[in-house]
Amino acid sequence: MSPPTLETRAYQELRRRIIAAEYLPGTLLSENDLAEQLQMSRTPIRAAISLLVTEGFVESFRGRGVMVKEISFREYAEMIEVLISMQLYVINTAERRGLTFDLQALGSHLERQIEAKEANDVPGYYESFLLFVETIIRTIHNQHMLGVLEQTRGRFLFKIISYRKQFPQHKPSKSLESNRKAYEALVRGDLEAAKAAILEIYTVTYESLIMNGII
Repeated sequence: MSPPTLETRAYQELRRRIIAAEYLPGTLLSENDLAEQLQMSRTPIRAAISLLVTEGFVESFRGRGVMVKEISFREYAEMIEVLISMQLYVINTAERRGLTFDLQALGSHLERQIEAKEANDVPGYYESFLLFVETIIRTIHNQHMLGVLEQTRGRFLFKIISYRKQFPQHKPSKSLESNRKAYEALVRGDLEAAKAAILEIYTVTYESLIMNGII
């Protein structure tokens, strides 16, 4: 396998930094600074930025550089709605087809999420949450759904990780509670309770955003 191009390396590293909230929303970045940091010319940096603009992570300003974009809470709520909807469909479909869930993998992701919460590892906490979601979706082998999840993953992580970094007093807990209840219900074979647990995180999050006047 050939090594990744400079463009690919630049794109992957800048995307990683944005998702990890090393660059917070509103941060203005210059091609020259980025080229110096990554020790490469401006050409691959410019190409990487173009890809990040397409994905909606940054906005380019001629002569001024690029700015890391803010993802609204409305969009965040819509992303959660998509994740919830896919999981509910999967559970309904699995019941109809007589499919079984990978309880071992779900339990492993849940345990890692618990460990991340205890260690105050915000990225690890939400990455484990999404891996839990992914494992449920994989049950029906729908590649398009997995593609939608992958398209959502980066922006979802960036929004919530940057928010937690800016407001560390707000500790994550809701997605862990939802995953734990869903896992316990799936272990019991109670699919209705599993769906209720998954839906609960959306209801709580959405109502909280509305009541606080955020959306």
